[in-house]
Amino acid sequence: MSADFRKVRPGQPLRITAKAWNRVLDTVATQPEFAGSAGAYGRINHVVQIKNTTSSTIPKWGVLEITGIANDPTAGESSLLQFQEVPILEGGTPSSTTAGKFVVAVEPIAAGKFGRAAIDGVVQVKVEVDKADDKFVACKASTAELKTGTTGEGLILYKQSGTGSNKWALVRLGGGAAGGIVRGTFSAPWAKGSTTTVSDAVTSGTTYSDVKNYFAAVGGTGSKACAIAYVGTEWILIAAECA
Repeated sequence: MSADFRKVRPGQPLRITAKAWNRVLDTVATQPEFAGSAGAYGRINHVVQIKNTTSSTIPKWGVLEITGIANDPTAGESSLLQFQEVPILEGGTPSSTTAGKFVVAVEPIAAGKFGRAAIDGVVQVKVEVDKADDKFVACKASTAELKTGTTGEGLILYKQSGTGSNKWALVRLGGGAAGGIVRGTFSAPWAKGSTTTVSDAVTSGTTYSDVKNYFAAVGGTGSKACAIAYVGTEWILIAAECA
């Protein structure tokens, strides 16, 4: 057994290495009796350490964009060893173009300090609800909440009724950009390389703007059926009714 994990006798001096102490914390976090404690989040989320590089405290359930790494593995042996044991991210204020690279704080994190945040899994978070039937969340220019939409990097499992800001939601993070495949209609013709607006054929009143046709031109006139998919950071045409 490694010297880091040898037992001690009564009266014997106790010296705990960082490696051993971190192992203890990881083990404690898996125990049911600690539900509701800080460690319990490790059972339902992938929790990471992150440094708050903004000028304000990030509240519990607040949002940070991942902007870098605090313990650069190329900065020397000490940094490399720390990176291998516990990678520590750096986080700043999100924007509306932040795609996927964000976390939700599971404890308050003061400006310039380190704290824990969920990067994957199911987590509570405040949201700005755009439309009542939105199914996904993505970042906005705020550390206080996410914003709902027809696409996003988080799937809404539950959200408070109504629209507007400061609504509670339960969200599943991870898996990259979401949105799936949508059956819709558009007004032909649709030239290759151009964008158009597609109307959802299932959810009345829902539209998708700037959908791009990367493949072949679609001729004809009038309303045509199509299928679109969210790929990377945009909606694209994947099938269309022939002229």
